[in-house]
This record gives sequence, structure tokens and C-alpha cells, in this order.
Amino acid sequence: MSLTPKGEARREALLDAVLRVLERDGSSGVTHRSVAAEAGVPLASATYYFATLDDLFVSALRRATQQQIALFADLGEHDLRAFAEVMHDWAFTHRGAAIAQYELMFLAMRRDALRTDAEAWYGALEHAIDPERLHPVRTRVTAHAIDGLLLRMLWLGEPSTVEEIEAAVREITSAISA
Repeated sequence: MSLTPKGEARREALLDAVLRVLERDGSSGVTHRSVAAEAGVPLASATYYFATLDDLFVSALRRATQQQIALFADLGEHDLRAFAEVMHDWAFTHRGAAIAQYELMFLAMRRDALRTDAEAWYGALEHAIDPERLHPVRTRVTAHAIDGLLLRMLWLGEPSTVEEIEAAVREITSAISA
């Protein structure tokens, strides 16, 4: 679908709204009506740009994944401080997108249309950990541990500082490398 600048802005406003609704109400709160209301656009706009809820969820997941990939994109290998800063940014500054990302990943367990994009999230995390893919098993285990750490940060708000996150990531990588 080729969009005018106004149409693209409206579509982006709807995707921003999906992330806010997901953060506030979870996936069960996402309807065309709730997203349109959150975006401040007519209901017809939501159904025009996203015919089904799956279309809406897939587009939101792709957007959240792209944001996450952009955050992790230029990390240097073994730069734990930069990695901790990105994790902090993701969990606290981009909290809505991070929560939406997890909500959408949970939906991907039941909706095949979301699986490929959910897997891209892990691919980006694994790439940030080991860009050369020299240690695939260690990378996968480290990604799982960091994923758990990110969930803890979103759930409990801890660790909450870049220094604490860096220390936790250092513990994870030390334990896995041992």
C-alpha cells in the first residue's frame, strides 16, 4: 500500500498507540477501537490501515523489533558498558516498546504470523552478544540469561542503574564462559 505523507503519519500514530495500549492494558486491550481512540483518529482509519488484529500485531511487533535492533546495532564486541547502557535505555527509556515486544512475543506462541518477527528479536540480541557468531551455544545461553535480566528489569525495575546492569551482565558472561 503506497501511502501519502498524511497516511504514513496516521499509520505511525496507530502503531505508537498500539505500543501504549499494550504497555497499559496488555494484548487483550488491543482492539481497533482502543488503538484508534489512543491515537486520536477515527476507527475507520485503524481498520483501513490494519484490516485484522493480526495485521496490527505483526506491524507493531516489526516496529518494536526494529527499534530494539537499532538500539543494539552498533555495539562493539565485549563492550559491556555500552551493552548495559543499551539495556538500560531499552528497559527504562523505551519501556513501552520493550513491554510491547514481550507481549507480542507471548502472542507469537499462539499466532504463527508473529513468529518470524519474534525470532528477529533474539537474532538481534545474539548478534549484539557475538557479531561474528564464533560461539553459537555460548551466545544462545547468554542471550537467554540477558533476556531473563531484561524481563526482571521490566518487572521489578532492577537492576536499575547502568552500573548495576553492567555488573549483572559481567556476572552472566563470566559464569557462562567459565
